[in-house]
Amino acid sequence: LIGSLVVAVVSVVVLLGVALGWRAAAVVALAVPVCYGITLGLDLWAGYTLNRVTLFALILAIGLLVDDPITGVDNIDRHLHRSGSGDTGTRIAAGVWEIRAPLVMSTLAIVLAFLPMSFITGMMGPYMAPMAFNVPVTVVVSTAVTCLVTPWLARRLLVAPEGPGRSE
Repeated sequence: LIGSLVVAVVSVVVLLGVALGWRAAAVVALAVPVCYGITLGLDLWAGYTLNRVTLFALILAIGLLVDDPITGVDNIDRHLHRSGSGDTGTRIAAGVWEIRAPLVMSTLAIVLAFLPMSFITGMMGPYMAPMAFNVPVTVVVSTAVTCLVTPWLARRLLVAPEGPGRSE
């Protein structure tokens, strides 16, 4: 499962490198381990161990986790390359600000979709608990990382186009 997780992350980064460029892919590639690191820290805090169900939940969450940073870096890149005034920081903030509502709404939808798994009882309850915890937590962390870490990474890794009236 760990190998599958690594293959999934590498596949996403390579495809992003082809589609958006290596700088945007690097932003997402750095956001993914940050999300997983925070999620695993919260797992430790909540008393979950790193077992097959937890790893499966993290693999399942990769598809949901990368959506937010991809959306964030793509919109930031769009704001950096469009004409108009404003420094790089203002453009990055505008890029994140523009997508905040859809990010929050998609996160809420995913959390609400996985919430019923928390109420499973009987023999399957403890077995499914890591899934009910990890997927929503990973997606919430991904949204937070997209709003806080991705703009910081974009400031350092994405290059604003040169032109008159642009300052750093």
